[in-house]
Amino acid sequence: MLTSNRNYAIQDIGSIAGILSIILYIASVAFSFLPDVISRLFAFAFPLLCIISFLGLYKFLSEDYLGASLQIAVVFGMVGGALACTLLVIQQGNWIWYEQSVLEVLSQEEKQFNKAVFIAVDKLQGYMDVAFDIFITISWILFGLNIARSRHFSRILGYIGSLIASGLLIFNLYTFPYAPADSGLFDLGPFLGVWAFIFYLTFFLKVKTKK
Repeated sequence: MLTSNRNYAIQDIGSIAGILSIILYIASVAFSFLPDVISRLFAFAFPLLCIISFLGLYKFLSEDYLGASLQIAVVFGMVGGALACTLLVIQQGNWIWYEQSVLEVLSQEEKQFNKAVFIAVDKLQGYMDVAFDIFITISWILFGLNIARSRHFSRILGYIGSLIASGLLIFNLYTFPYAPADSGLFDLGPFLGVWAFIFYLTFFLKVKTKK
């Protein structure tokens, strides 16, 4: 009974973490009126909450079927979350450094040098974003397939998630090292985000009704 209660707690926390991860990510990007420190905290919390959500989802789905695809999904999802946290820390730190070391210096030569450094590091975090997309899309492809086979969820819901994640992965690899939106294609990232938010709401309700 104690183990069962712990599993329910992890699933509860995971579903809530998933919902919050999407909300905080949107808030950090869309709400420009927020103080910078708040936006950064929201951005840093996003990948951490994602990792927690993947663990809760893994525990939930593993009660029906525990196969290699589900285990790979949770590992890739957690690695993707760690990559996202790393790139966001680099990105935010780089912007702060740029403001202090480029916009506030008086020497034109120093400005040009620091600007070149900023551009180089900014490209690095952009490439890390692709690494994040690779891990997170493979994770959602596999999670989507396991969602589709679960008795608790609609097959259509799972397959749609896998399809969107597959498209995002293909677009990112096809246009690398440039972003799909910069290469004449549209970004499927927001579509995956909307799907994930709908799924996490469904996941939350399923956990509550399963108790």
